[in-house]
Amino acid sequence: MNVLVTGANGFVGQALVKSLLNTEHNVISGVRKYPLKKFNCEYRITGSLEDNTRWTNVLNDIDIIVHLAARVHVMKEQSTNPLSEFRKVNVEGTLDLARQAAAAGVKRFIFISSIKVNGEETELGKPYTAESKPHPVDPFGLSKYEAEQGLLKLVETTPLEVVIIRPTLVYGENVKGNFQSLLKWTYKGVPLPIGGIKENLRSLVSLDNLTDFIITCIDHPNARNEVFLISDGDISTAVLLEEISKGLGVKNKAINIPSTLINKVADTLGKSGMAKRLSGSLQVDISKAKTLLDWQPKYSTSESIQKTAEFYKSNLADHKSMSLQRPLDVIFSATGLVVASPLLIGTTIIGYLDTGSPLFIQERVGKDQKPFKLIKFRTMKVATESVASHLVDNTSVTKLGKVLRKTKLDELPQLINVLKGEMSLVGPRPNLFNQNDLIEAREDMGVYSVLPGITGLAQLSGIDMSTPERLAKKDKEMIDNLNLKNYFSYILSTALGKGSGDAVK
Repeated sequence: MNVLVTGANGFVGQALVKSLLNTEHNVISGVRKYPLKKFNCEYRITGSLEDNTRWTNVLNDIDIIVHLAARVHVMKEQSTNPLSEFRKVNVEGTLDLARQAAAAGVKRFIFISSIKVNGEETELGKPYTAESKPHPVDPFGLSKYEAEQGLLKLVETTPLEVVIIRPTLVYGENVKGNFQSLLKWTYKGVPLPIGGIKENLRSLVSLDNLTDFIITCIDHPNARNEVFLISDGDISTAVLLEEISKGLGVKNKAINIPSTLINKVADTLGKSGMAKRLSGSLQVDISKAKTLLDWQPKYSTSESIQKTAEFYKSNLADHKSMSLQRPLDVIFSATGLVVASPLLIGTTIIGYLDTGSPLFIQERVGKDQKPFKLIKFRTMKVATESVASHLVDNTSVTKLGKVLRKTKLDELPQLINVLKGEMSLVGPRPNLFNQNDLIEAREDMGVYSVLPGITGLAQLSGIDMSTPERLAKKDKEMIDNLNLKNYFSYILSTALGKGSGDAVK
């Protein structure tokens, strides 16, 4: 039986491919651009889910599709209508793939949806079930729900079997986002003010349990055309922190502040959504999976959280040689801003005379794909389109801009970003939110796990953003081999004039 996994380079995809190979399935990994070659399996390069791709060659010999690929984020800079952007990939792209799969003779289509289809919150003790009325409240959840409806309608007219899985929050090795933040701050001993949130319950699902359930659904006869909710079990925020602390081997320093007070403060700061996720409940009932498929979570929530924390700690140990990177960044950036202050002031004045707007401030993709405002001296005309430098014509660069670019003085204000902790002196150059190919390539390579930088190996090697795959690979090489020696080497080489950065046409 040949199993095609779309989105095989992602967080869940890599874990699933590994598990499938361990269970001796014949796995075909579907990736959009290029394979990571991490596993000994066949790779088939797929098209974009929003380009009306013909999947004929990819679907040849395929019996089962596990469809993980999806669009998860749409930044406000990319679209004024996020739902339409989600629909292109999560609805239209999914249904187009499913229709072609049915025509190609694929037997089963396993769709990884989201608990967001059900909603964002439950009353304590009243979990969502597979039969609960869907109530998606954000564009992502709505797009997943519409895809589900389209798939279930498709089975009425084709022999294709569909299995829909709505996981809760997924965590495990290499987890990102808020879960990673909890690991990070707990390990650093930061007294998080959420230790008093004990009266809520949230359902989580580990990578190990999720992949095990997906594999169960591959050929189980009772999974045909069914919807399943899946989790390890329920846990309160306070107990979650305790389990993380145990796994990290550190003392739990969380502060017991009542959730009511946290919610009031969050409302005042306009962060009510974040507070709701921390203090609210979101439970699911997995009894359908237990009774219909005779499935039970192999690992408890407690042991899965501790395992995740242990992996995080061991992974940090592999990079302990760069534990001084942040202190060095602070020292060098603060010193640089003081020493270069006359130059900063002078360039600002000249910039006013050149364009009337000496500073160029632009939102870029930061660590964990969080946005931040990058600060540079303006080198192009004010009306220049906001695209990557290699896409901009040379006529857009001003006379002062040519000098600033040649001397690299346009990068000097980024020392402010470094001092604020948004960037490092050394790291991958931060890209724009509309550079989708580069975002995908860097996401696959894990580049967003570190702070972006002013300089790095790619810039010193003459590789710019016009070649996304090549740049992502070089970024990954730098991250994997970064130590104090290389850190100082990259900075010194840049200061001596080596490297070209992102050149315009």
